[in-house]
Amino acid sequence: MFISDIRRALRRFRKSEHGTATMETVIMLPFLFTGLVMMYDFFDIFQFKNTREKATYTIADMLSRETAVVTDTYIDNTKVLYDTLTGNRGINQIRTSVVRYHNDPDQNIDEFDLRWSEVRGTGDLTELTDTDVKNAHAAFPNMVDGQDLIVVETQSTYDPGITLGFFAGTPVTTSMFMNLRFAPQLCYTGVCTP
Repeated sequence: MFISDIRRALRRFRKSEHGTATMETVIMLPFLFTGLVMMYDFFDIFQFKNTREKATYTIADMLSRETAVVTDTYIDNTKVLYDTLTGNRGINQIRTSVVRYHNDPDQNIDEFDLRWSEVRGTGDLTELTDTDVKNAHAAFPNMVDGQDLIVVETQSTYDPGITLGFFAGTPVTTSMFMNLRFAPQLCYTGVCTP
């Protein structure tokens, strides 16, 4: 009799539909919450990167219009401007460089020459060297002989406000190339040669 009572109770429990919505909610709520936070995280990291790309473009465009000699103070202030444009969120670093292209097929010359390079902020970026750019054809766009190119690179660390930990500490890098607009070259203090 005891076993038949247990079987009857289990059958009633299996056929009963009381509390299914509550159980479904209890089971699904963590998945829904996780999905919502992940969507916010995805949106936020793309917004973070988009803001940095626009700020990098602004710095490159500003340098491309410069006709005076660029000083240390000017470069320091590009970092301040970058931090302001990006909302000063995260650890930011900026590297500004000017590269010149040399091409002389008769003398078998096809290389880049570093004019100057400066880094502001803390991070992994270091000043470029002649060795870094000499044969970096894959890193730079096509250029004509004697052309100068401004290269602005930034690196930031993404630290979200709300996260599940998937993207925390993600490095976000941007690069922007810009031709000079009004001057034949962009001179840095002590570096201005024909």
